[in-house]
Amino acid sequence: SRRWEEDGPGAALQSLNQAYVSALQGAGLVPLLVTPGDAPPEDLSGFGGLLLPGGPDVEPWRYGAEPDPTTDPAPESDALEFSLLERARAQGLPVLGICRGLQLLNVGLGGSLVQDLERHPRQRDPEGGRLARDRTVHGLSLDPGSRLGQVLGTGPMRVNSMHHQGIDRLAPSLAACAWADDGLVEGVELPGDEFCLAVQYHPEELAPSDPRSRALFAAFAEACRAHLSSAPLARAR
Repeated sequence: SRRWEEDGPGAALQSLNQAYVSALQGAGLVPLLVTPGDAPPEDLSGFGGLLLPGGPDVEPWRYGAEPDPTTDPAPESDALEFSLLERARAQGLPVLGICRGLQLLNVGLGGSLVQDLERHPRQRDPEGGRLARDRTVHGLSLDPGSRLGQVLGTGPMRVNSMHHQGIDRLAPSLAACAWADDGLVEGVELPGDEFCLAVQYHPEELAPSDPRSRALFAAFAEACRAHLSSAPLARAR
């Protein structure tokens, strides 16, 4: 996921885990990283879609809450990604959100977050250490009639878990389509033909060994190609 690292004054670095790049490339896509400090493109007509990856917490003021002591936001990331989401939605781009991406999509469309899911299963062992990022830690139930359910199938499924925040109030325009064993919403989508969905777990980490995770990126890639093929400007190029 995206993260900030400090190495002395003025030396903030932002990176994207290789797992995202590999999953996108494996689906036939060419990822372009847009980082805070970059001017977000006004015109996204040359892009096939928008991936909102994991990363820091969303600023609580964006959903009308005071910050919890556990909340660690990155305002520059929020400014960039909320702007990109707004432009992508306005221009009809497919959107796939992962972890923070689900939270950002929910807030961007009018929902709110629980700032600390104290008892939700996470990627750690009983002694408090961290488990491998591709280790599954809880089950996932899917709505068989949803786009996500159709992409992943609805048989028994287990996923990884690296978040400490999650959906509280679901945005009015979103539909919940996947749930953890404890009832937390872990998948959302916009009903209808538009490809706009998000998951709370990290399929990019599972993709090397999990066909269902690869299927999610394949569906996103298919939507991206369909968007580009239908765009007049893309055809002109």
